[in-house]
Amino acid sequence: MRRRQFLRHTAALAAAAALPLRAATQRSLHVGVAGGGIVGASIAYHLARAGARVTLFDKSQPASGATQNSFAWLNAFVDHPDYRALRLDSLQAYHRLDRSLKLGIVWGGYAAWARTSDEVKVLNEAAAQLKATQFPVRPINAHGLTAMTPGLVTGEVAAAFFSSIDGHLNPVAVTRRFVSAAQSLGARILLNTEIIGLDFAGGALAGVRTAHEPVALDRLVIAGGVDTPALLAMAGFKLRLKHAPGILAHSKPTAIATRLIFDAPGTLSFKQMADGSIVGTDAGAPPDLPVHREIRDHAMAFPSQALAEQHGNRILTKIGNVLPAARGVTLDRLTLGFRPLPTDELPVVGAVPGVTGVHVAVMHSGVTLAPIIGHHMTQEVLSSERVNALAPFRPERFS
Repeated sequence: MRRRQFLRHTAALAAAAALPLRAATQRSLHVGVAGGGIVGASIAYHLARAGARVTLFDKSQPASGATQNSFAWLNAFVDHPDYRALRLDSLQAYHRLDRSLKLGIVWGGYAAWARTSDEVKVLNEAAAQLKATQFPVRPINAHGLTAMTPGLVTGEVAAAFFSSIDGHLNPVAVTRRFVSAAQSLGARILLNTEIIGLDFAGGALAGVRTAHEPVALDRLVIAGGVDTPALLAMAGFKLRLKHAPGILAHSKPTAIATRLIFDAPGTLSFKQMADGSIVGTDAGAPPDLPVHREIRDHAMAFPSQALAEQHGNRILTKIGNVLPAARGVTLDRLTLGFRPLPTDELPVVGAVPGVTGVHVAVMHSGVTLAPIIGHHMTQEVLSSERVNALAPFRPERFS
């Protein structure tokens, strides 16, 4: 029943998204999007779909920053009620986009289990986050876990639950799909093009400067991930992000064994991609060791390939202890990413105070929020009306 309700809500959101914007003159606006990660790509697509002239700028290639290093778990597990509602709306939007753009999302759900009393407490806190929504989690036992993924080695299970609405995706492929869809709608895609300055006339945006050419614009949306503070500084607005490194082990593809995302005891998180590769981690950040001191302080690459492989093989071995189908898989790579995490850990979305024509969209998790942010930002940029759902997340709180 809850899944049918979820799909009905998805249909309603799709109908709302299909409504035309009210002012005909909005179709002539030229909007720049700074950043080709999944959030910027979604914004560019939604703007182009609404009829705007769109230019997408990226200093490198689409999804080459935080997006490519994301675990890409689509979920609504947060304490903040408005943030949770935004994430639930975005899950609904993903269903619509998955059908229309063929994003290849794996809607397998999410399962977590605990062994110790401390782990049970964390599990119960997570379950409580969805309790008051239309999609509460379902308590299960060890038999329920292995029924969903035969062969799963759970060990003792003190508590467990299953969330049916969660999914996961290939963040690079989905970002590229958004970019190609925007391009097919007339968007101009400028890759390997870094914005080096903003131009204003009378306090309003006039355009941007790149190393190659100036580009006149009516509006600019800054969605540059960890580069967002530097871009905002060009508009005279100061924003700080937390330094938030994370590592993920990626295996070579193997036979499909599960469609779920898992959180297992001992901070182990893993999933299996649609192509069969295993992706996971055993820590929220590289361990606090002398060899990681610089990584934990600022963005940089691993000091050696050997250290990266050591981490990757360690993580895959842990996953194999729980998921026998992953035993003996070959490490493909270990990714080290830096999350664009605002200091209060809530999204920063909306018009930038003090200037006219500049907007910002930076958050973690951008992968979960990309569709709804693309939809809402399009409304705000083209109509100059403030979307109520974004009210708690305005950049003014950092003014």
